[in-house]
Amino acid sequence: MNDENLKKKTISSLIWSACQRFGTLILAFVGNLILARFLTPEDYGVVGMLTIFISLSEAFIDSGLGAALIQKDNPSEIDYSTVFWTNIVVSVFFYTVLFFTAPLIANFYGMEILKNILRIKGIVLIIQAFRIIQTTKFQKELNFKTLSIVFFICSLISTIASIVFAFLGFGVWSLVAKTLLESALKTIILLIIGKWKPLFQFSFSSFKSLFSYGGVMLLTSLVLKLYSSMQALIIGKAFSAKELGYYTQATKLEDVPTTAIEGVVNQVTFPVFSKLKEDFEKVQRGLTKVLNSISYLSFPLMVIFILCAESIFSLLYTEAWAPAIPYFKYLCLVGMMVSINTVNTNLIKASGRKKEYFNLQVSKRIFAMFFLILSLRFGMKGLLITRIFIEYAFFIANGRVTKRIIGYKIINQIKDCLANYLLAFGVGFLIYFVFRNLNVKNIWDILIKGSSYLFVYIGLSALFKFRAFNVYKKIISEKIKRK
Repeated sequence: MNDENLKKKTISSLIWSACQRFGTLILAFVGNLILARFLTPEDYGVVGMLTIFISLSEAFIDSGLGAALIQKDNPSEIDYSTVFWTNIVVSVFFYTVLFFTAPLIANFYGMEILKNILRIKGIVLIIQAFRIIQTTKFQKELNFKTLSIVFFICSLISTIASIVFAFLGFGVWSLVAKTLLESALKTIILLIIGKWKPLFQFSFSSFKSLFSYGGVMLLTSLVLKLYSSMQALIIGKAFSAKELGYYTQATKLEDVPTTAIEGVVNQVTFPVFSKLKEDFEKVQRGLTKVLNSISYLSFPLMVIFILCAESIFSLLYTEAWAPAIPYFKYLCLVGMMVSINTVNTNLIKASGRKKEYFNLQVSKRIFAMFFLILSLRFGMKGLLITRIFIEYAFFIANGRVTKRIIGYKIINQIKDCLANYLLAFGVGFLIYFVFRNLNVKNIWDILIKGSSYLFVYIGLSALFKFRAFNVYKKIISEKIKRK
């Protein structure tokens, strides 16, 4: 694939991936909005308590071999089949482990219902194992159009089904049903349209070759999932199911923009950086553009959410969810840096420096867990403030490694993002002080503050000729001309 074709493929992948991510998350947001009318904070908290066990099992099932296939230049059919059968065997093993340890987990939390929920929801592990290769092949080929359409349709159907179940009074089981149905639909459709069938062969040499890279990715994934899931475990154990429910709901709302942007960055940049891993100059140019463009979008989006937090919750949820508002504001500050950090870690991962990638991720999470545990004495507020501090510390740590790989200094990364950062917060403070005594609520508050913010933000971007503004302006102009 020449540079021009790769560029076109990358742009197309970014667009389709963005459509799928934003579409799916908006759908999930709307669905969650409706579900919140029928479910309680405890229902969300109960499901949240099981996150760590499902997430860790998922990491083992993939074993990092999916990433190894993407990173490898020309994987063979034997490679794909070997990974497929590995996934199936490991998924059955871990489901069996979860099935028989479910009573112990339920006793740990002191909630008997967790036993049956884990045993039923755990089936998703086996279902997902059947589609990992199909998804990997589409990603490696940068065919995100197909994945985007399939994933959105499955999310739509499962969301509607979960709302019906909640309306009929199934409570927490409506959330379990959504997970199982969505996963099953994705697997069935991808198996049909993917047209790939495994060989009844397993190669130990292929497994060994892929696992030399994938094994490190597995260990890294375990560390990342353990760190992410430990937050729910800590909150569920140190606080209460209700507080975990508030935290979970605040996270779901904040995830709409954050996870969408991060997901696009993660899905596309890893396979693209993998193709360019030997050309440091091209990688550096691409990294500069991505950091500047992503920060231009994510920074103001988070600030707008903070400005309108009270009205958003008042409009979308009942008063029962009001205590989640402060959690949401803190999480928005965390979300500002998530996609920026993802760009850096994908570059490191794609470069093939597996040990350096692993050491970085482990050291960051040990550092983070130490401070999170210390923060518990200061309550939920202390924990959330600590999360903000940790995300900025991650940025510095990632930047130092990126500099060693491609010579892109951390000071240059800061410069690429700083103007967008200052503009986003500067406009935010202006809008806050101008409208702090505004006597309107809900939709009008959101419309007035949001539109005023965007008008000033875009206007100043155009006036001072921000680089990212010119990039997006060029893309939009080209789209209009084609029409």
